[in-house]
Amino acid sequence: MVDDVGGDVSPVPVLVGKYLELEVLLADIAECSSSDMSDAEVNELVRVHERIARKVEFAGLGRLLEVSDRSSYTKAGYSSLFGFTRKELRLTKGQTMARIRGLEAVGRFHSLQGEVLGPKCPAAEQAWAAGLVGASHMEVMLDVRKHIPSASDPEVYDVVDRWMTEEAVGADPTQLAAAGRAVLARVDPDGRLTNDSDRARKRSVGVGPQGVDLMAKISGTLDPQTLALWTTVMDVWAAAGMNNPADPNSPSGACDDPAQDADLMRAAAERDTRSMGQRQHDALKAVLKTILDCNLLGRSHRGLPAQLIVTMSKAQLEECAGIAKTASGVDIPVGEALELAARSDKYLAVFADHCAEVLYFARTKRTAQRGQRLALIARDRGCSHPGCPNPATWTESHHVDAWAKGGLTDIDALTPACPPHHRLIGDGPDQWQTVMITEGPDAGRVGWIPPVGVDPERVPRVNRAHHVNETVEAAWQKVVVDRQEALAQTLFELTLRESESSPEPEPELDAPDQGE
Repeated sequence: MVDDVGGDVSPVPVLVGKYLELEVLLADIAECSSSDMSDAEVNELVRVHERIARKVEFAGLGRLLEVSDRSSYTKAGYSSLFGFTRKELRLTKGQTMARIRGLEAVGRFHSLQGEVLGPKCPAAEQAWAAGLVGASHMEVMLDVRKHIPSASDPEVYDVVDRWMTEEAVGADPTQLAAAGRAVLARVDPDGRLTNDSDRARKRSVGVGPQGVDLMAKISGTLDPQTLALWTTVMDVWAAAGMNNPADPNSPSGACDDPAQDADLMRAAAERDTRSMGQRQHDALKAVLKTILDCNLLGRSHRGLPAQLIVTMSKAQLEECAGIAKTASGVDIPVGEALELAARSDKYLAVFADHCAEVLYFARTKRTAQRGQRLALIARDRGCSHPGCPNPATWTESHHVDAWAKGGLTDIDALTPACPPHHRLIGDGPDQWQTVMITEGPDAGRVGWIPPVGVDPERVPRVNRAHHVNETVEAAWQKVVVDRQEALAQTLFELTLRESESSPEPEPELDAPDQGE
């Protein structure tokens, strides 16, 4: 009996074989248990997993690039890479656009002559390949690039790529967007990049139709002034315990009203189980009811008066240019901030160096006073915990050296900390601790000493989330110097190459003697 075996079996391509091995390895990993690992090891495992997932994400762009180079999507029945990516990978339109934009930023495409071109964003390419950043970071960086004026110098794009990539390694996309605003403010400090007409065109608030449950959804886009007003009102009307319709004993109005009972507010806050969104909804409802109850409708068509604490540099104030920041964490053009202040029934006080108000109370007072709070806002702008973006209006005044251990209520011994991070501070190597930095470029700022599980060396960390503008200028100048040095080196090499390739001149023959 003849063994009826078919012809030669087609060998599996090497790359396909590697993906099959990876699939088997992933199945083994999914079945493994981490029960024998410590808490610190499990936390590190999550970080390693994310880094590897980003590496696989980056490798996937390489596969997509090959589809583009070969135009093999046409064999699958698609007229474009976009259509192939969306349908074959089952992505939404937005996800597909993000995937294609990422590919265009870090992909190594070919020129018409067949030469391999470098990536548009080389720093981002290296960081993504190493798993230090992901697709969401790239979306933010590419969005910033999109808003750079086309007439800008090439160094602007280098700053966006190199400096923002360095920021992205230690920041989430939301924090990176704040860094992007700082870069754009440096590119266009006068606000011509996005002018008032652009903001007026984009502004919108809409209420959707009621559903079967009689609820309606609100959507919209707020300009910087409206956003600053909204966050300021919500800080005091949507505080925990305030304007809670489910609690008959909940205080109404604003939490900073001197007429409010502090004990009543504290008890209501402890009973409050609402989410932030629910508190803001109830606050908006209370504000609208107050407008009607006080017969204010139609009397204030310009909206609520400005009641903002705005920090800006002396140069920004003099030039009326750049981006200022409110105590509630809103970035707002300086010109618009001054316009809000001009229409406000409050007053603006600017201190160049110091004021007469006492900022040093030593042990005579335990809680920070109003002047100290304002000084902390001007210095730190928000929570000082490393990487925390929470604005100053969400923070409490923390004694760098605990009051119970003799700490002083002095301006250079206090720092703002949001409640979640404030609760992390304690004694012992397993808790966060704070220290005032007295030397180096961060002198005068508070360093947070991480627990041993986060950093065995326990090196103090400083929060730069509220001060990204301070590092933009240094990064900018470094890029300019690097470009000038690279240009000088290129010119030197070209000159040297031309001198080596030019033929030596032939020796001239002596002219015959006229007397011969």
